[in-house]
Amino acid sequence: MRRPALWILMVAVIALLPMATSEPAAANHVPASRITRSYYVGSSSSDKAVLLGCRQGDKNGRMTLFFGAPTAVGSSYGATLWGAPNLTTGQIRNLAMDFIRGYAYCRQSASYRVLIGLGTSNSTIDGRSTTWLREHGRAWAGMVDQVATWSNRFYPMAQVYGAWDGEPSWSAYGKAHDWMHGYDVLYPARRALYANFSADGCPTTTATNGPCNNGWSQSAVWHLAWEHNPSLTIPQIYATSGVNARQWQLIDEWATHNQGDGILFYGVLSQSGACAQVGGCSGTNNPPHRAWEFMMWWLRSHAHTWQSSIDTITDVSWHS
Repeated sequence: MRRPALWILMVAVIALLPMATSEPAAANHVPASRITRSYYVGSSSSDKAVLLGCRQGDKNGRMTLFFGAPTAVGSSYGATLWGAPNLTTGQIRNLAMDFIRGYAYCRQSASYRVLIGLGTSNSTIDGRSTTWLREHGRAWAGMVDQVATWSNRFYPMAQVYGAWDGEPSWSAYGKAHDWMHGYDVLYPARRALYANFSADGCPTTTATNGPCNNGWSQSAVWHLAWEHNPSLTIPQIYATSGVNARQWQLIDEWATHNQGDGILFYGVLSQSGACAQVGGCSGTNNPPHRAWEFMMWWLRSHAHTWQSSIDTITDVSWHS
């Protein structure tokens, strides 16, 4: 099932609305509870997973648990985590369940709900075969579906999705496409997927399907981050210059003009928390509200990419 092209839905009202001026609009209207925390997971501890879920009891919205790069664990598929031993998809499933238990116990309002993305990435996959990547994607989709089915006992306070940290600099496009094909092939059982993508090296001034890093292009990023049916686009907006938001607006513009299927951005991902934990990362440490402001400003700079709001603002940190 294809999602509707965003610009078609908006064209009737765009003429009545002002275009962006010279500065991003403030995100002051977004309540603190809706600025969620995402995590690079570096612990295999069940107790820590429960406590981490509990700490999110003051939050309401989408977030991602990033479990690292795809890997083999014995004869099973899994992920590398971040400084912890590699885990199988079954072990990751159990950690995700522990996280949900913690959130359910500590949720501070009956109206709050957490929509959790269980994430891997396209890092270190260039040496993998097509068959291996497709089978890993399929295994990941199966794991996500298992957690989502189990979490129905907590519905609607906890809902589960896949997630994917896809970055052009990390792999060839064909390898990333193989993994997505594997994830998608489990349809209709597979769950929607947060596309927490970057747009490394993509154009900053043109929407003509220009090149990005590592042989990718604007169309390649769009295809994996949006056109593939499970993808819900929540891009990395790290640069304090706003250039990341500009890159995504141009990808969206290209898709609208050439495919009739512009991107509906479900959120933005920033990394100010992770940067603070490692002593800073100058130039790429947008605070979450600033990432939102840049994305909204650039989307509203062109009639074909205009978007009335972006629901999710999430900031990633390290958890070990």
